[in-house]
Amino acid sequence: MDTPATVTSKPSVVRLVALLSVIVAALVASSSAPAAPPCADAILAEWLDKDRIENVYPLECYQAAIDAIPEDIKIYTNAADVIARAFQRAAGRRLDRTPQGPVEPPADPTAAPLVDTSSSTSVPIPLLVLGGMSLALLAAGGYGYLSRRRRDL
Repeated sequence: MDTPATVTSKPSVVRLVALLSVIVAALVASSSAPAAPPCADAILAEWLDKDRIENVYPLECYQAAIDAIPEDIKIYTNAADVIARAFQRAAGRRLDRTPQGPVEPPADPTAAPLVDTSSSTSVPIPLLVLGGMSLALLAAGGYGYLSRRRRDL
């Protein structure tokens, strides 16, 4: 009886070419990935060091820094929010806040006057609405009770 012949072959040319093409593609892809500009790295380093951004950088560096945040840091920290607030501050787009709150536009003289519901002596409007609805339901229930009682007599 003959024993089956074991075939030992060297890597074929096709496999070698495929392996080389995968290696070249990986090198090209890794070298073509845009690197973060140095100012974006500086923003990230400042956030990692202080948990805030105090220095002012060129505006395009802030978005580059947000894009360069590693995925796990982006998910579990507030780095993107801190950098976005620093961008708003640097861009001058921050909303001006006053101790009194937002400024109301001038009122129309023909409109009803505004009700001040923030004082301690005013009754909250939702409470008035719920009270009115309760009274309406009680009145409807009482009317139903009286009409049924009259019918039974």
